[in-house]
Amino acid sequence: MNQNSSSKMVPLKSTLTFIILFLLLLASPVRSQDLLTLEDVIRITIENNFDIEVAKNNIQVAKNNNNIGLVGGGQSTGGTVVGGTTGMLPQISIGAGSPQSPLGFGRTTSTLKYSNPAANITDQTLNSKSYAPSIVVTWYFFDGLKMFATKSKLNRAEELSNLQYRLTVENTLLASLTAYYQMISIKQFIKSLQTSLMLGEDQKKLAQEKLKAGIGSAVDVLQTQIDYNNILVQISQQQNLLNEQRINLNLSLKRLPDVDFSVPDTIVIQTKPEYTSALDNTYKNNNSILIGRKNLEIDRLAMKEFRANAWPKIGITGNYNYFYSSNDIGFMRLNQNYGYNGGFIFSWTILNNLTTRTAIKNSTLQIASDNTRLEASELQEKSNLYKAYLSFQNNLKIIDLGKQSVQLSNQNLYIAAQRFKQGLSTYIEYRTVQQSYETAQYQLSQAAYSTKLSELNFLKAQGLLVH
Repeated sequence: MNQNSSSKMVPLKSTLTFIILFLLLLASPVRSQDLLTLEDVIRITIENNFDIEVAKNNIQVAKNNNNIGLVGGGQSTGGTVVGGTTGMLPQISIGAGSPQSPLGFGRTTSTLKYSNPAANITDQTLNSKSYAPSIVVTWYFFDGLKMFATKSKLNRAEELSNLQYRLTVENTLLASLTAYYQMISIKQFIKSLQTSLMLGEDQKKLAQEKLKAGIGSAVDVLQTQIDYNNILVQISQQQNLLNEQRINLNLSLKRLPDVDFSVPDTIVIQTKPEYTSALDNTYKNNNSILIGRKNLEIDRLAMKEFRANAWPKIGITGNYNYFYSSNDIGFMRLNQNYGYNGGFIFSWTILNNLTTRTAIKNSTLQIASDNTRLEASELQEKSNLYKAYLSFQNNLKIIDLGKQSVQLSNQNLYIAAQRFKQGLSTYIEYRTVQQSYETAQYQLSQAAYSTKLSELNFLKAQGLLVH
């Protein structure tokens, strides 16, 4: 074969190779693993994640505590819920006997010796019976309105547990989606590296053919092999990163680390950065801010509980008692009485070592501290929103530039490959263009990932990520 015919065949082979390569680049590869969609990630995270399961249990605990049976309970020094005889429900107790005077029967064997031997008693058995059941009902219907403050506080505590659950879901879901979209980004870059690897294989063969034909050099042959190996190293490194994110995502989804799956090929941006309405949503829906407000409400209700301790407690009580006791011998062989009584009860703690006064002072400081925390939280979440907004805007611009760079680098790479095959440029020049292509692909994949993270944080700051 002469040199002219060889030069005619190289462009034809080159054109076919590039058509195949770019079709492979655009096509979605067929995977044997199950495809994990965005909907799957959200659903499985919410259903299975460990932290979310704990948060669900906390909601149930708050619901269990929010009942009128736990409202009340005497003097409160810490704003906690204690069951007792004061509150919205009366206390009813039934008693029958005690360790000192048990309910039932007894038998005693006595031996007595006196100065007069005729009066001695030896091993005499005495039988006795004793019954003393009672029922007591007590209800404090006025306790300085503390019972209503406590019930309101329990309502707020249940609402707080729901907000804490939502915040847990947001944070956990953000971690899951971060790993998910990073996998997509890595997959995109690996795909571009695989294209570079196929091009590198083609350049290796071409360099060897040129060397055999006497129009190439051994340097090009060695350099193509070195570059080919470097691309393989990059693919392995990216595969390690991909495996790490797959394990992280499986952990978040409460799955075994070796569960294999595939992810989509592209990252889709679903919202647009708009600051004014986003700021309004942040003040209304941000869970960290809402939690701060709810804690402040609970503090104020606790203050009402403490103030109620300074008021008297008024209630009613009633009881019914029955007592029966019998002995075989003795002066009183039978003692039986029964009856009931009822009426009002009143108590007022005038001085309790300044406990109530101290609790009120501490509660005032607690309200001030939580109000400061709320202001700090509002400013922090506003800053988070603004950072995410600016990042979102800039990353969208970077994506547009990245797409343009990828398009230009694809064209430039094709031209450089043609020039190298026709002997119009050196392999070093071609490799420089190929590295620009790899850099453009990497920057585009990273820009898509960074933009998606900005979007997720933008939504989270508004309290809309769970929606």
